[in-house]
Amino acid sequence: MSVKARMGEQTRSKILSNQEASEKLLKTTECDLENRQAIEKALQHPAAQLPPQFETHFYQHQNLHQRRYLRQVNYIGQMTFLLYFFIDYFIIPDVTTLSATLRLSAVVLALIGNYFCFKLIKDIRLLDLILPVSATLCCGIWFYILSQSQSPWISTYVYASVIFVLMANLCIQVRFRPAVYNSLVMSVLMFFGVISLTNLQDALVFMVVYIPVCLLSLYISWINTLNARHHFLRSLLDDWNFHTLQALAHTDELTQLNNRRQFVHMAEHKIHAWPISESVCLLMFDVDFFKQINDTYGHDIGDRVLQNIADIARKEMRRKDILARFGGEEFIALLSETSLDEALMISERLRQKIAQHEMCIDKKCFNFTVSIGVSSLKPQQTDLQTLIKEADLALYQAKQRGRNCVISFDVGMPEPPKSAVKKEIKSWIV
Repeated sequence: MSVKARMGEQTRSKILSNQEASEKLLKTTECDLENRQAIEKALQHPAAQLPPQFETHFYQHQNLHQRRYLRQVNYIGQMTFLLYFFIDYFIIPDVTTLSATLRLSAVVLALIGNYFCFKLIKDIRLLDLILPVSATLCCGIWFYILSQSQSPWISTYVYASVIFVLMANLCIQVRFRPAVYNSLVMSVLMFFGVISLTNLQDALVFMVVYIPVCLLSLYISWINTLNARHHFLRSLLDDWNFHTLQALAHTDELTQLNNRRQFVHMAEHKIHAWPISESVCLLMFDVDFFKQINDTYGHDIGDRVLQNIADIARKEMRRKDILARFGGEEFIALLSETSLDEALMISERLRQKIAQHEMCIDKKCFNFTVSIGVSSLKPQQTDLQTLIKEADLALYQAKQRGRNCVISFDVGMPEPPKSAVKKEIKSWIV
């Protein structure tokens, strides 16, 4: 594979991983039992009340899925307000010029405002308020237009104002409380507007028609926001399950490192994607006299030894390195963008850190060591299996030379006897 092709593959993989990450609501670090219990409790709540730690996630989720919808309904609402001019032309023809001027001015300003709001504002809560606030302002403009007319159809035409509260409430997707506040303001505005245009009796009849419509729109708004929270919480739970199952499949339970399967997957991808293959090195190390540690102190202490080695190795590795427990007391690490000399320096530093670490049990302290084998990827070689085999041969030589040392692979390095081979290399590669 050419360098250009590898870089292209790497770019495509990065794009796909970013897309997958954007679809996930939870990070792996957030998938603990406490968060799961909080999610399940919220789902059982009648109002699906969001846990405080997930409110930001909810707004980000709504911003991702509702931003386009809110932009579209705002444009529809503005065009609807403008097209009502043609109804004004027939019902209140004496204020046609005033109606055209005010409606056109309001819509132009709204279009400009919408453009900049959706371009600059990132908070979905503010974007969710644009249409309700705009509907209230347009309602005020509309009542002003009616107040300037002498048409005999005014007392009937005022009933068309219910469209403002319908558009304001039905399009709210994020929070329900602003819909309630906006409905109260709009109801007061309409009541006094109708009184000023008709009389108290007609105003009361209007409110008899208006109030059920307003309450119905509020109920639908409540259902919309409730369903949005339920959908979000179920998505959180799905993400929690996904990350948990993924961790079980890819993580070693004892050390919390990558397991062998995950290491092979990640390392093969790294080797084939990275354009400078000769700068990749591999470390394989295991615990010296590990059986003796288990026999002397017990398997529980042996597990703690492996956990301590994993913690030390995790601190010594860089973010771009791939570290894993390969099986039993064996660990493996792939170092990208690393020359052989740099890999030997990292290995030696790791060996010293482990050798200096001390474990104490019942006031009795002991040390443990590791042997490390190092191999480097050749320019003509892009095979992970060969790289592992070479590191394993170097590790065997480190054992033969007294343990607690670092040995790099050499072409003339002898093969170990079959009895010394723990497993065939082919069985390591899944």
